[in-house]
Amino acid sequence: MTVETLSTELSQMMALPESEVLQKGLLSLMQKEIRLAELDIANIRERYNVFSLEDLNKKIATGQIPGHPAWEDYIIWKNKKTHIDRLYQLTEKL
Repeated sequence: MTVETLSTELSQMMALPESEVLQKGLLSLMQKEIRLAELDIANIRERYNVFSLEDLNKKIATGQIPGHPAWEDYIIWKNKKTHIDRLYQLTEKL
């Protein structure tokens, strides 16, 4: 079954316009991605007992925690934050 066929069938089944079905699906996907990225950030926060990227950077710089793998986690956190921000921007366009 193609995506187009499935969206049409779902639209009819739910008595919603197909565009609304697609919009809700996209929104749901973006919200899920945001939650997963936030979970990754929460795990890093917990691992190093920090609240912010700045706190993690400070602990690395002062030697309170080893630079490896903390530096990689810092980069991951920063990228996840950028990803989340971009997803929020996209949700505002829906």
